Amino acid sequence: MNLRIKALTGIVAIACAWTPPIRGQQKPAKTSTLRVIQMNSVDMASLLATLAVDNEITIGLEVDPEKPGSQITLELRDVNFHQILDGIVRAEPGYRWRENDGSIELSPVGGGSSLLDVPIQSFQVKDVSRLGAINLLLNLPEVQAIASSMNLKQRPPIGLSEQTEKLSFDLRGVTLRQALNRIATDSGGRFWVFRRYPNGTFEVTQR
Repeated sequence: MNLRIKALTGIVAIACAWTPPIRGQQKPAKTSTLRVIQMNSVDMASLLATLAVDNEITIGLEVDPEKPGSQITLELRDVNFHQILDGIVRAEPGYRWRENDGSIELSPVGGGSSLLDVPIQSFQVKDVSRLGAINLLLNLPEVQAIASSMNLKQRPPIGLSEQTEKLSFDLRGVTLRQALNRIATDSGGRFWVFRRYPNGTFEVTQR
């Protein structure tokens, strides 16, 4: 993996080896190994957001409602991207990860929200920001119907500053989770978070 971790508290990273892309490939080959990682009390969500952007891999995090924040400590050697994910869920065993259609999904071991697996027949957007796309997605009739049946209500959206992207796509036969992955990928943010709160509200945010 072409791993470049940005400055985070308590991180030490040395001796990265990178394999250059093969001529004709559409995307660079991501095959480097990070020799040493040491992190103390790092916010898991912030680390995942950094990994997503730096590795150009979309990551979706479904936060455990029983533990809204996770501070983790890592000490890893000779690891690639997927082994770092293994280290993260070992450090925070309340989560598991899986790869789905090229995206990474982290969810609570005890089971995630069925809302994210709502099937969406059709979702089209044209020239909208990521926040606009998320709001349109969450207001689809099928999403609203399932949320209502679960006694869940969307929190008022929080605006993202300097949203200059204009997203346009036509999705059919996907889940809510897959649609969020597409929005994160096309916007370049690469990371989204789904949170449920004790008062029966939920929100989806991107960084």
